[in-house]
Amino acid sequence: MKAKESYIGFPPLPDADQIVEALVHDPPDRRWKVVRDLFRIDPQETPELISRLQPYLYETEDFRVKYRITIALQALHHTSDASGCILIKGKGIVQEADCDSNLGKYPGSALLGRNFAPIIDFHVHPKMPDLKFFGDMRQAGITHGVILATDTDPSDVDRPEIREALRKAYSGCAQSHRLPFENMLSQIRASLYSPTHVTNRDVADWVSDYPDILYGFGSVNLSKERQYVEQKLEEIRKLKLKGIMLLPFSQFFNPSENANINLLFDYCRQTGSIVLSHTGCGAGPFELLELSQNAHPDHWEPVLRKYPDVPLVLAHCGSYSTFVPGIWLHELLQIGKKFRNVFADIAAVEWLMDREMVVKEIRKTIGFDRILFGTDYPLPLTAGVSLAYLVSGLQANILLTEKEKRKILGENAARLLDIE
Repeated sequence: MKAKESYIGFPPLPDADQIVEALVHDPPDRRWKVVRDLFRIDPQETPELISRLQPYLYETEDFRVKYRITIALQALHHTSDASGCILIKGKGIVQEADCDSNLGKYPGSALLGRNFAPIIDFHVHPKMPDLKFFGDMRQAGITHGVILATDTDPSDVDRPEIREALRKAYSGCAQSHRLPFENMLSQIRASLYSPTHVTNRDVADWVSDYPDILYGFGSVNLSKERQYVEQKLEEIRKLKLKGIMLLPFSQFFNPSENANINLLFDYCRQTGSIVLSHTGCGAGPFELLELSQNAHPDHWEPVLRKYPDVPLVLAHCGSYSTFVPGIWLHELLQIGKKFRNVFADIAAVEWLMDREMVVKEIRKTIGFDRILFGTDYPLPLTAGVSLAYLVSGLQANILLTEKEKRKILGENAARLLDIE
């Protein structure tokens, strides 16, 4: 199939038969690989593929494959490119006018040199076309990104122990008098494997294409049986991913009680891997405080006492909540004060840096050596907020010193990821 001229260095596109075969019959954990190729197809070639793929939406029984076909069709229907930009495999994006002089450089390359300061987005969900993603990074001056997998399973809610725990938690919600538990359970189930779900293999594929720019974190569901966890950890090891993303609220485990937590942290100790865990409320049905209690920062204290040498990044500073913004910030800062291996990212809660009381409290507790810039990309785009806006807002912050800004934007993450 014919490719657009805005992509350089990529292998030739498969033919239509190969694309259809892969989308319908590849293992579900190869979710984004072929879909990403579809964004490179010349728009004149897409009508045939759309007509061939459409019937499989109704013939395929595996919901994961159905979702893959869904995002494939969306990709074929939305083929627009970043105006004037070229995407180079392994290097990232450049402006077309600068192509000759920038072929060997990556996003933010204008910052390179003796005074180079990295800007690292430590919290990215890679759910956008490569050209759009790297275009946004370049516009913001972001030099590196940490992309995250999400190992969640809708069938978990049918396990008796999880179902009962959810029922008990939901009974304490005010909403339980208006919405029956079974209806809420359906919402929870639907949220656990969305059309944009990202697997460990997906993350490894992205990193393989842009090894100088991206760092990959896999994910493992610790509520599963030990054999499953062992297999996932071995997969993450073979894929050479840098860390592991955990979502206690939607993977249905309490870190202080989980039977597999030592297995995970022993693996991280042996491999030098980083753990990044969601804290605060979750999205969708997990906005309900009662359903997100597993993501409370305090649950990590027993683990941190046993593993003081494994870096643990607590995402969203314990503060993510639509209804109670900043919900567990105080608890997170106290945990960070006790344990030097605790870091925190500001993904989706960058507004914390605009609160004078918060800035002062961070200086007194965890300090700015362990605060990491993160955006939760592409979430900001849904609110009309660009990555450039988030970076420039932090750079213009009057509450932070210039040294603190540099640490947050990239120096802390560069140290953690061993970026020289």
